[in-house]
Amino acid sequence: MNYLQRAFAYVKRRMAKTILLMITFFLIGNLVILGLGISQAAENAKIMTRKSMRAVVSYEVDYNKYYEYVDSLTDQDEIEAAYRNWPKLSAQVASELSKDQRVKAFNYMINRPAYSINFENVPLGNENEKSNGSYTDDNGNEIQYRDPNIMLYANYYPNMIEMEDGTFTLESGKYFTQSDIDSAAKVVCITKELAEQNNLHVGDTINLSTMDPSSLKNMENEGQDVGALTLDLEICGIYSTVKEMDTSDERFKWASPYESPKNIVLLPMPTLINCTQAINSVQRTLHPDWYTDEDFERLQDQETQPTTVVYLLDDPLNVEAFVSEHEGELTDYTKLNANDETFKKLARPLDTMSFFSNIVVWIVVINAVVIISLVTALTLKTREYEIGVLLAMGVSKIKVVMQLFMELFAIAIIGFTLAVASGSLMAGKVGDQVLNYQTASDAQYDTPDQYEDTYYYSDYGFGSSDYFTRISQEQMLAQYHVSVSPLLIGEIYLLGTVVVLVSIVIPSFMIMRLNPKQILLEQN
Repeated sequence: MNYLQRAFAYVKRRMAKTILLMITFFLIGNLVILGLGISQAAENAKIMTRKSMRAVVSYEVDYNKYYEYVDSLTDQDEIEAAYRNWPKLSAQVASELSKDQRVKAFNYMINRPAYSINFENVPLGNENEKSNGSYTDDNGNEIQYRDPNIMLYANYYPNMIEMEDGTFTLESGKYFTQSDIDSAAKVVCITKELAEQNNLHVGDTINLSTMDPSSLKNMENEGQDVGALTLDLEICGIYSTVKEMDTSDERFKWASPYESPKNIVLLPMPTLINCTQAINSVQRTLHPDWYTDEDFERLQDQETQPTTVVYLLDDPLNVEAFVSEHEGELTDYTKLNANDETFKKLARPLDTMSFFSNIVVWIVVINAVVIISLVTALTLKTREYEIGVLLAMGVSKIKVVMQLFMELFAIAIIGFTLAVASGSLMAGKVGDQVLNYQTASDAQYDTPDQYEDTYYYSDYGFGSSDYFTRISQEQMLAQYHVSVSPLLIGEIYLLGTVVVLVSIVIPSFMIMRLNPKQILLEQN
């Protein structure tokens, strides 16, 4: 009879001990299934939520950190210098980040409201539709004014995120190239709706400016050449957009025309910079007392600073790695924002559940090893004669240990199999109850953050572009489902095997020290 046959024979012969150990493994299995099931469900919910989110990372100024720095200053001159010299993004850093192989597309651009001159915007049809008006100045003169009605997306690189992810789709013509950007070409892409509104086609020219027409007229009346202050742009492409304004939102009543996705025009960033810097130069000529040389130089430099630097990655699950790998490359008071603060806050109940579930699993496993080791060691004393006979017959101590292992392993398999069956029925209900309790507890002790999670420098109101996917805790928790998957079952059996292996370590040492001759003499 080999050690396998002897193991199974012993299991059947000592039924009371077998049932006791089987119940032990059964209880251990159920607790482990619940613990691992809850932990895996929590992690899966986070992963599924992350996968549903847009894989974007923004490179932005860390205003919260900078405000804290300014607040720490006590010298008035230092405070004023800090407010004059705001931190800015590094073009070199932005370019290096774009070279990461995980980056599919990125926006390095200026977002700015503007005024149409020789064409009309797409109307919104809301209460704020009339954007023209007038007022009387201190001299009694009636001044005509207009609100901005066009939004400029001036990009420094042609592979825009909106083009890559299908938000924008080219209908005719072409998007401007890197060569057009480098040469500050006066080209533009407009929406299909804007083209239809004005009967425009590829090759036609539109005229717009970041300065309102009445101010341009005043400058012209004062003898200034305003030709460089407007943009005559040739339409190189017409695109459609899936972006829509939520007309049911209360804010829609007072939305401005430039907030509509239909009124977005795309142009090379240097083209816009040249125009806005020319406007600043004319303003300084007319009002030399407005700026010192230093202030004017700073103003011109600010015109080159992007309002949006956002990277679209190939996989949402690569976002955290991208941030952690590139954080060391950043300049002072800048950060990579993946909307992680919001995500982590929403995931806090799941993280807490996962943490405590893993602790429970470890406690159960450690106690299981201790209990089973003690039970096996104690019962070993009653089997000394049996073991002595086997050793005297020439059976190796290794095979005796293997027999002991197979006895425990066979019982463990039965106990864990029963646990898998019962755990499958309990896991979902228990997991849901734990989630409800943890969510309620977390909400009870939640406190508002000192600052908003995300600062959007490019925010121009209701219609501003938000590249982050907005999620709620309800959406995240909806992904939470505790179930006994084949992977979990495999982990249970693997863990059971490890428990058995560790549990026979002490009994194995005891067997190795046994002397078969002495055992038999003592029995006689």
